Amino acid sequence: MKIETAEIHPLRIPRLTPFKVAYATRTECRSILLELGANDVTGWGEAVPVREVTGERYADTLDALRRFAANRLVGADPGAREDLRAISRREMARLPAARCAVDCALRDLECRRLGVPVHRLLGSARTSVLARVSVGIMDARETVASVRNLLALGVRSVKLKIGLGASGDADRVRRVRSELGRDFRVSLDANGGYGTAEAIALLTGLAGEEIEFVEQPVPASDLAGLAEVNRASPIPVCADEAVHGMESLLPILSLKAARLVNVKLQKCGGITEADLMVRTAESAGIGVLLGCMIETRVGISAGLAVALGLANVVHTDLDGANDLAADPVAGGGAKLTDGKQSMDDQPGLGLALDPTVLKKYRDSDPL
Repeated sequence: MKIETAEIHPLRIPRLTPFKVAYATRTECRSILLELGANDVTGWGEAVPVREVTGERYADTLDALRRFAANRLVGADPGAREDLRAISRREMARLPAARCAVDCALRDLECRRLGVPVHRLLGSARTSVLARVSVGIMDARETVASVRNLLALGVRSVKLKIGLGASGDADRVRRVRSELGRDFRVSLDANGGYGTAEAIALLTGLAGEEIEFVEQPVPASDLAGLAEVNRASPIPVCADEAVHGMESLLPILSLKAARLVNVKLQKCGGITEADLMVRTAESAGIGVLLGCMIETRVGISAGLAVALGLANVVHTDLDGANDLAADPVAGGGAKLTDGKQSMDDQPGLGLALDPTVLKKYRDSDPL
């Protein structure tokens, strides 16, 4: 069997509400879907290049995917997935989101051909995960209102974005707990917004608020500061922006700079690299938070497959498609029911895409 077609779908889908974090405010999802076809079997992958996170310019990723699809994928044996991954690492070394699209599409195609779900081939560690939903930076009143609305919808785990000011952030966290109670989970994400001393003071002050963990309290480049916060904090520290691929994971494990690490398919290069990182972290006694970008349900489904498949994924944050104006997935893939995310046992990622949505939200100005 040979790959017969490799189609590229650049998309621009608005968010229903702006999403503010410590370093930016996001108003849309800019995505590139890769569709591979072989013998009436289709595989899907997604690239979401974000300069501040993956280090990629959207136009560079789009151009690289178009060239790789034409020169390397069409006519290739999809069973040679590892060879194609190695080639993609050489030719798109600085483009992890592009590599992610290729790896996920090949994995989806392979598993569809074999008739097995991706998560079962990875290991079938669990059948569902507790859905975690992020709340962007806003004032305390708006934060409480947003969390209250999520709880009313059945969500039992929320992540509060912080990082613009310790005093205001502490007040928001305490208000959420005092006004809404403690029968739901709360985690924090500073996106590198604090200095070391400020982070330690904030987290020490929040010790009684039952916080599951805090992501990236200090800048990604400051591993020594991250390790210092990790040693001093009563709240478990999770490395996020400091983690890309394996080359960035190993120093964090060596320094004992965090008790958790956030693995994102877009940052590491896809399902295969994520599998390697999750198992490597496990060997060091470090748990994994399987995270995401603002992406469509194509990418979310690939991330969820990893979370369902691998035992060392102890937390998930896979809400990147929740607030988009449209869903290009017409059926299959990740689903949310009663506050939990799961997937049916369909081959591959089980995705059926909606051509109408792909056409309507096609990015006509992708530079």
